[in-house]
Amino acid sequence: MSAPRSDSELVALRKLAEDLAKGRNERPTTGHLLAAIAARPGSAADLLKERRLDTEVLLKAARVTMDDATDGVAKALQRARDFAARTPDREPGAMHLLFALCQERLTAAHRAIEQCGSDVVKLRTAAMQIAMGIVGPRRCVPPVAVQLALPPSASKHAPSPLPRRITIASSPAPMASPPPRPAPSSQHRVRRARLAAPSTSHGATSRFALDPKKFPTLTALGKNLTLAAANGELDPVVGREAEIERTLDVLAKRHANNPCLVGVAGVGKTSVARGLALQMATDDADDRVVIEIDSTALLAGTAVRGALAERIAQLKAEVKRSEGRVVVFFDEVHTLFGNDAGDEAASELKTALAKGELPCVGATTPEEYKRVIEADPALARRFTAIDVPELSPEEATVALIGIAPLFEAHHAVRYASAALDASVQWSARYVADRALPDKAVAILDLAGARARRRGLAEVGREQIAEVVSEMAGVPTERLLETDSDRMLRLEELMAVRVVGHRASLARVATVLRRNASGFRSRRPIGSFLLLGPTGVGKTETAKAIAECLFHSPHAMTRLDLSEYAESHAIARLVGAPPGYVGHEAGGQITEAVRKKPYQVVLLDEIEKAHRDVLEAFLQVFDEGRLTDGRGRTIDFSNTVLVLTSNLGADVEQPRARGRIGFGARASATEADTKAYADALIAAARAALPPELYNRLDEVLPYAPLTRADVAEVARRMLATLGEDLERAQGVRLDVGDRAIDMLLDAGGFDPELGARPMRRAIGRLVEAPIAEMILRKELVRGDVALVDVEDGALLVDAVRPSKRRAHA
Repeated sequence: MSAPRSDSELVALRKLAEDLAKGRNERPTTGHLLAAIAARPGSAADLLKERRLDTEVLLKAARVTMDDATDGVAKALQRARDFAARTPDREPGAMHLLFALCQERLTAAHRAIEQCGSDVVKLRTAAMQIAMGIVGPRRCVPPVAVQLALPPSASKHAPSPLPRRITIASSPAPMASPPPRPAPSSQHRVRRARLAAPSTSHGATSRFALDPKKFPTLTALGKNLTLAAANGELDPVVGREAEIERTLDVLAKRHANNPCLVGVAGVGKTSVARGLALQMATDDADDRVVIEIDSTALLAGTAVRGALAERIAQLKAEVKRSEGRVVVFFDEVHTLFGNDAGDEAASELKTALAKGELPCVGATTPEEYKRVIEADPALARRFTAIDVPELSPEEATVALIGIAPLFEAHHAVRYASAALDASVQWSARYVADRALPDKAVAILDLAGARARRRGLAEVGREQIAEVVSEMAGVPTERLLETDSDRMLRLEELMAVRVVGHRASLARVATVLRRNASGFRSRRPIGSFLLLGPTGVGKTETAKAIAECLFHSPHAMTRLDLSEYAESHAIARLVGAPPGYVGHEAGGQITEAVRKKPYQVVLLDEIEKAHRDVLEAFLQVFDEGRLTDGRGRTIDFSNTVLVLTSNLGADVEQPRARGRIGFGARASATEADTKAYADALIAAARAALPPELYNRLDEVLPYAPLTRADVAEVARRMLATLGEDLERAQGVRLDVGDRAIDMLLDAGGFDPELGARPMRRAIGRLVEAPIAEMILRKELVRGDVALVDVEDGALLVDAVRPSKRRAHA
């Protein structure tokens, strides 16, 4: 049955929202309903586009927002119908639905609008005025109007629409009414400072300003963040709603009311303090001010004994004089209690904190918090630690959507949505020494600066890839290749490095594709045990996986487990426990993965490790994590674990059978090869702990290389040698097929030793003669080193271009 005509547009919007959610494997929410409004042309979509809330942006925000009620979509549609009944046009449509979505705070749509930095109150008012017929529908502002809103320094460079909110008026600056204070929520929102109207700006300034005569130390050493927020000088804070609320809760405590923000560098601890100032600036009932004091500035010029204690006493007196209005923010708060500060100053600070005479917010890293604050029980009682975790890629993307307009206005360029996604994804994967969102913002900023200098109007994935390539050393063309295309060609790409073993490579590719598609929970991307004799390509397979997945054969940590034959060697693996030498250094594998989470972990010769060491990896295979000696949980979910072993090396290898001479078969039968593989697997299963063996994704036996396989290995080795020779000496290498056969016969092929004898044969019979000829000047730049067979021996001859032409 078709829907009534009066409700047809709402039905179409709901169907579109359900299709959008289904296409992203998500449950339909009011966030998808909002994205559907943006997707259908009309005046409601124009209102959203004015605020740069297009379908793609809203769908990204919908990923991390949910409706508090299970029937949020149905309730929103009903509210739209009720509102439409009170308007001149009684047929409910997109504008009525937009008003209804802006009206209910506890919906995904309301939160998505706030996350993207838009004023929900203004959007709701505009929707209501249009729906009631008070004003006519508006179209999106053309680019020329946008350029008029830019600062004078940037307007001449602005080639495309920049600011998220566009205001062209006669007043000197765009004005905005204070948004309502949002309720505490774990969702991520944008905190904006209130911009007072010109007639009241002086009053807002005087409300938060400190008299330099009354507060000389605070005004000299500190920066008034609340005053800066009230004047619109602070950037919006995105994604730290929960941390700001917890900080406010701790400040309101009676005892231990000094919050300490603990997080790695670049995670956004200072942003939490600025968000606190923004919160106070927009709350009419809160007259407190946040004063940021640089710890180094506080310590500067206090070399004389007692000088720092006196300065802290002055600071404490001024804070007390403010009667609770001043909250001090100390970045790098651990420096105030370290060796540079001295015992006297630390004692003075502890006393002030204990008596509540110096309410402050501190910020430090987890390492410094444990080393300085947590190590002193008396000091630890004065603070309440607030963990500031790194944003997830999804959360960081939403944060970048909120702050992108600031960089667009500064650089006079526009950021494509794909550029925002790429800066987060690539920075998370390839820039390991910094945290989100800081590293993604740094990439975005540099790409914008470079694009403006080159006269580009838009920053796309290509510009982001160029910056990431320079920072991480990953080729640009590898970054721009889509992951799906690369995953579909895994067997082909790995076969470039690994000769033979096609069946094993196919099984590796199957596991990697399956896990990359999201069927792995929190386990590693893949875990493989490679069995076989020496020289068959087990380590080369690990390098091939690293190059295919992480774009570099060096994206790998290799550990020889024969060095972990004792039970106490586990301390080297995960780090020494507290009180032991080397505790601060961390473990060899945990530190490597913590600093570079996207890589291959190669564990060589696992059968030689102690059983306790092997059992330490159980939680890695099962849950994708490992706890180091310092109590930190290291995430292994973005790694590939490759274990190699020579277990079963004493098993008789499959050999060629048949008549002797020209009638001999070139390879063993399929039954022989299968029996050999079964023997290898049985040996590994008997030797390894069953709980470890059972957690592996694949156990892959590698059969010995055939003569044809080793011949192909020789061709690839010689091709690499030729590239190096031409690049370094300008000499080209030319190798005939008869030379390959001679290398095989001259010790390059041994079924029990794999491809490694060929490496030695090439070094002895090809590299050494060429090196001597170069030193004797018999081979010079422009010559060709011809490797061929003459009278049953392998010879290297120097051929000059003129000689080759005469010979021709």
